[in-house]
Amino acid sequence: MYPVMIFLHVVSALLLGAYVMFPFLVGRAATLSGAAQEGFVGVIAKINRIGQFSLIVTFLTGGAMISQVDPKPSVLWMISSIVLLLIVGAITGMIGGRIKKLIANSKAGKSTASDAAKIKTFSWIAAIAVIVAVLIMTNPQLLS
Repeated sequence: MYPVMIFLHVVSALLLGAYVMFPFLVGRAATLSGAAQEGFVGVIAKINRIGQFSLIVTFLTGGAMISQVDPKPSVLWMISSIVLLLIVGAITGMIGGRIKKLIANSKAGKSTASDAAKIKTFSWIAAIAVIVAVLIMTNPQLLS
C-alpha cells in the first residue's frame, strides 16, 4: 500500500507545481480584455480547481504515509508541513473567490485590474508556500 501512496503523493505534488506558474499566468490574464480574458480566466479557474483537489490528495496521502513509517518525522516537521499545506489551501480558496469576481466584473464590463492584482498577489504567496513545502518535505532533516 505504501508504494501506491507515494505514487499518488508525488503525482499530486507535481500537480501543485501549477501554483508556481500561477503568478505568470495571472499576469497574462490582466493584459487581456473582453471574451479573451473571460476564456483565459476560465482556464485559470480550472487549473486552480485541479490544484485544490491535488492538495487534498497530497494531504491525505502524506498523512497515510506518516502513519506507516518508522522512525516518525519530527513534530516540528509535521507541524510545518501541515501549516504550509493549510496556507496553500487557504490562499487558493481566496484565489478562487477572486477569479469568480473577476469573471463577473468582466461580463459586466467593469474594471478587472484590482481583482487581477489581488489574484497575482495571492498566487505569489501560494507559489512561495508550495516551493517551501517541497523544500521541507524533500529535506526533513532541515527541521530535525
